[in-house]
Amino acid sequence: MSSPNPTDRRWKKPLTPFILNRDFERPAAADVATLAGADVTRVSDLAGRMYTCHPSIRSLTATAVPMCGPAFTVKCPPGDNLGVMAAVRTVGRGDVLVVDGQGFTQWCMGGFELLKYARDVRGMAGLLVHGAWRDVQEAQAEGLPVYGLAVSPHSGPKFGPAEVNVPVGCGGVVISPGDVVCASAEGVAVVPRASVAAVAQALRGSTGGHGIEHFLQEMDEHVAAWLPKGGAA
Repeated sequence: MSSPNPTDRRWKKPLTPFILNRDFERPAAADVATLAGADVTRVSDLAGRMYTCHPSIRSLTATAVPMCGPAFTVKCPPGDNLGVMAAVRTVGRGDVLVVDGQGFTQWCMGGFELLKYARDVRGMAGLLVHGAWRDVQEAQAEGLPVYGLAVSPHSGPKFGPAEVNVPVGCGGVVISPGDVVCASAEGVAVVPRASVAAVAQALRGSTGGHGIEHFLQEMDEHVAAWLPKGGAA
């Protein structure tokens, strides 16, 4: 019996469906703009370690291009990018496309032309991929932010299924649609959608800390707490 899709060479075909959620609730634009204007280090401090990606997630372009925006997520089988094709057709203006390729890096999840289309036609802000990408020199020349695990030149299959705008994993962090992704040369921090307003308010009220002298005085107190009463040993 012939296969309905003769190019699909999989031994077993998944029964799980292709999920395409086209939209989701986004945080207030003013709050996203506040996060975009802050150092990623400060956002990471406020969001916490649980929402800071592993440092293996890095800029794939030679010079890191900062990016910040609501997460538009897609979860794909390792190395299969049919879901990415659906995502670039539906990603929203200002969104960061977050591709969960399950850490597979033997070949890429996409290349420059997909990113250029998503930016020029859909208004995408940048890419975060838990996997590999290619054409990073072209992305660099266009100023396109690309963050991920690796660069690989080979393009893989497009079999599916995939899931668009569901919770995904990237660099040890669970990212849901509408969470705000902030990335720079310092790394990647994620602010859960429910906490975006609180983090933005804290950033607006911050004066950048109390200075290094105040910080070291606080550390002096922590050190003193460990020392025997009456001074150093």
